[in-house]
Amino acid sequence: MDISNKKIYYSGVNALRLEWPADLSVRYGVLINFKEGEGNTNEVKYEVRVTRLRPGKTGEPLFQINRISDVFINEIPPDLIADKLAYALGKVFYPLVIAVDHNGGFQSIYNHDEILKRWQLVKKNVLDNFDGCLVENYVSRMEKQLSNLDQIQQAFLNDWLIQTFFKPLYKEYGQHRTAESVYKFPIAKDFHVEGYITEEKLSGQTNSFGAVELLHNGIIKPLEDELFIAHRHTGDYVGNYFLHPKNKRILSVVSDFSYRSQEESRVKIRITVIPEDGLEFDHDFELESNVKGLPVTEMVMIDGQSPRKGFWNRLLNK
Repeated sequence: MDISNKKIYYSGVNALRLEWPADLSVRYGVLINFKEGEGNTNEVKYEVRVTRLRPGKTGEPLFQINRISDVFINEIPPDLIADKLAYALGKVFYPLVIAVDHNGGFQSIYNHDEILKRWQLVKKNVLDNFDGCLVENYVSRMEKQLSNLDQIQQAFLNDWLIQTFFKPLYKEYGQHRTAESVYKFPIAKDFHVEGYITEEKLSGQTNSFGAVELLHNGIIKPLEDELFIAHRHTGDYVGNYFLHPKNKRILSVVSDFSYRSQEESRVKIRITVIPEDGLEFDHDFELESNVKGLPVTEMVMIDGQSPRKGFWNRLLNK
């Protein structure tokens, strides 16, 4: 469906509420670009399927994440032994079920018991296909870490997909459609850095291709420490979230990060929906209500005219 010739204006309450139905599964492509100092750039690419599950035992929102493709590093599968080993062992985590808070922010790993059950088969496959003392030591360390849920959850604080996709986006943004939060991302690992002070700006109308747009602008916030020299740790963050106009699930994330200490690190991440076969990405954008004055989960469509463009053209050439 083409709604690129329509705009939707939010009514009274400036809020985002996630209405992703239980059991709805969405496929995403993930592209992450890393650059350290003046060194080479490395690119990681893979696909995942994200499914909204029914609430957990205590009512917590749950999502399942499953990798559905190989992981490509600079357009090829892992070729170094260490990379192959890490990739093979990492399969134990998927499908991964996580709990999020009611604003959509990552909280915890929910299916730790299932991960432990999968471990024996993954371990056997690795030992059957890799040889050497290094492999046995790696497997032994992995086994100890898996038994400790806190260590696993700490490890996923460094997972770019989870730490970008599952942020607390779903909340009220006030009269001026703005909010402010401090967000931590894997690029800033220094203990002296609290995160990025981030201004969050919710658009007042859908953009040119019919999506709700949320813009983040952040700068590094150092911890207060008398021995810490603030100017040595700087950086900025710009993130664009494009959301489905009806259920507010993520259609795409386009984010850039920088962090400067001894040298500069940069990360660019792109996460975008991959439509199911035969469907356009906006096939279900059509709204069921034209009633003004409803909460932000309902919207009014205003006709206009603009030529239809492809998804990436509409995304990157707003």
